[in-house]
Amino acid sequence: MVLDTARSAGSAIGEAVGLIKPKKARLVVVSDILPKDSGDIECMFNPTEYQLTQTTIVNWTPAPSKPGGTAEYGGTNPLRLNVTLFFDAYDQLHGDITPMITRLLSWTLPMEDTSEDYKPTSPLIGFVWGNKQLADFCGYLTSVDVKYKLFSKNGTPLRADVVIALVGSTPPFGGTNPTSHATNSTKTHTVVEGESIQAVAYGKLGKPAYWRAIADLNGIDDPFRLAPGTVLLIPSLADAAKGS
Repeated sequence: MVLDTARSAGSAIGEAVGLIKPKKARLVVVSDILPKDSGDIECMFNPTEYQLTQTTIVNWTPAPSKPGGTAEYGGTNPLRLNVTLFFDAYDQLHGDITPMITRLLSWTLPMEDTSEDYKPTSPLIGFVWGNKQLADFCGYLTSVDVKYKLFSKNGTPLRADVVIALVGSTPPFGGTNPTSHATNSTKTHTVVEGESIQAVAYGKLGKPAYWRAIADLNGIDDPFRLAPGTVLLIPSLADAAKGS
């Protein structure tokens, strides 16, 4: 009884000072259509750093009367996440890090299980590890660089550094206006012949399941009868995620 009490007290103290085992970072598939091997990849060791890159496009037009010319904003490039993951199975009896790395590499390939409505695509991936800036972020794996560093006697890889790049999109860091769907709906889309609302959701928001948010915003009662030429308001990614 005394021992149980001591353990409880120790656990409470550990939680208070942050000594409990830290939460592991994870890579998760967030696409509605899943690849064959879609299980989460939990980081064996949390990264010591990662880098977010956001760039804008600025076009410069030469102007004789203005040094440097005239600048014109041309849009914002997708958010880019670069992170180095550390895999190590040296202390395991039959250690082998290749299954997890093989899964990661497979996420760069087109998925076979796609419907006729959608073009072949690789899955959308999320990086889950506490940062609110990445809460709604998902992107495509544009590079996976594996450096194997330690091997067993038969050549099985036991240790590797894996540098990955995820390129995608996320709502502005300041968040969006939660009180008005119309305020957040700055985009429109004109439906073409044969286009479904699910295809519009996939093309504009990254998930076919977000068609419900588009239907609600536009007051569509029957989403399966979408006339060509219909102009749809497109909700923000944050609003679409809330309604799904």
